Amino acid sequence: MQPRIGLINIGHPDYPNEIGAALALQAVEALGHRGIDIVWDGCVCTDPLTACERGREMCGQRLDGAIVWLGTWIECSTAVAAIREIEHLPFAIWGFNMLEVEGRRESTGSFVAAAVLKGSLERMGYRFPTILGLPGDESALTAAVDFSHAAYAAGRLKRTRLGLVGYASMSMYPGTFDHALLRRHIGPEVVHIDTYTLVRIAEQASEEAVRRAAAEISARARTQVSPERLQKAARLAVALETLATRHGLQALNVKCQYELSQEWGMTPCVALSLLADKGIACGCEGDVPASVTMCLLSYLQDDAVVFYGDILDLQGDEMLLSSCGFAPLSLAHEPEGATVRELGHPGFDGIICSCTMKEGPVTFARLVEGRGDPHLVFGTGTGLPGELRQGRFPALQVRLDGDPERLLESLSSQHFAVCYGDASRRIEKLCAVLGIEAQRV
Repeated sequence: MQPRIGLINIGHPDYPNEIGAALALQAVEALGHRGIDIVWDGCVCTDPLTACERGREMCGQRLDGAIVWLGTWIECSTAVAAIREIEHLPFAIWGFNMLEVEGRRESTGSFVAAAVLKGSLERMGYRFPTILGLPGDESALTAAVDFSHAAYAAGRLKRTRLGLVGYASMSMYPGTFDHALLRRHIGPEVVHIDTYTLVRIAEQASEEAVRRAAAEISARARTQVSPERLQKAARLAVALETLATRHGLQALNVKCQYELSQEWGMTPCVALSLLADKGIACGCEGDVPASVTMCLLSYLQDDAVVFYGDILDLQGDEMLLSSCGFAPLSLAHEPEGATVRELGHPGFDGIICSCTMKEGPVTFARLVEGRGDPHLVFGTGTGLPGELRQGRFPALQVRLDGDPERLLESLSSQHFAVCYGDASRRIEKLCAVLGIEAQRV
């Protein structure tokens, strides 16, 4: 899915609108080449009535956000007329500086228009980024692309349905959350599902569906467990996928300990890993803030597969992230070398994905609820060649780009969501759209 962004070109009847429109077209084409779906009909709004009507038309275009393009000097009332119609969407204003025309620098008045509109909108209490630069300016174009992805992610978060099976595991207080405030300030709806429901669906799953799920696991990894154990994990995979379909879920988090790992005798690690590679952001231990962060990172990074891990060690500028057994196999260092094996730890009964995660640039993050003042802690680093934790558990060794001391000071839980690539700029844009603090470590 592409970010879908509307562009409204604001001008003035006494200024060179043909230049502003030509540059707007360049911006539309450049953004299109970067994977942004731009909605613009070429119209230049030079009076409040036209701008208002254009804004109203934009509302029917299923947009993720809007860019208010300032082609010339404007009167604020014209831009505000359009903005009042699309103010429920994330929006940015884009002006540009002087340009070269026949050997001399000329101005359409766009830069000063951006300055006066920026001050006006800030006084009105709007949150928005200001982009300054010509369409050929790489920094301006990158800012527009990052804003578009942030607007897309904010819209996706509002439409996200996160299935929570059980609740917080093992008294992990940071995994708890305020349902109403999460829905209002960040976006996702949390769909509560009882553990009994999951187990009942698993136990009633058709043998053919279980066989297919077990075969899929065996095709993805070397299995060092008995057929009976593999089938029991496959039952969970069938049940979780059934729940995702039934409830229209984009994310799932399962409270594994103690109901599944002790009472039912099978952790959901392998089942969740399988589902994660099908585009469902999956987590466990009932940590909803971590799962919401996983959704956030996936949406910012073109619906990428994401994972999470506990921070288990911090030595110098390197940290170790590892889960109990959750690891999307598409992200394994050597997918063909991944193993499914017994968890083998007292107090936990189940099977796990045993693999190291692939190397390369990563972004790690965690949403922190706070006391009604949510913020996002995030950082970047590089995944290094590593080894299984304690000889069996999934692991990723990360060399931090930032200050380890800042990371320690920011810790609010052991769980961090992780995606590959540098999502830091888009995170900052998204936090600005959501109105929450972005705390980089």
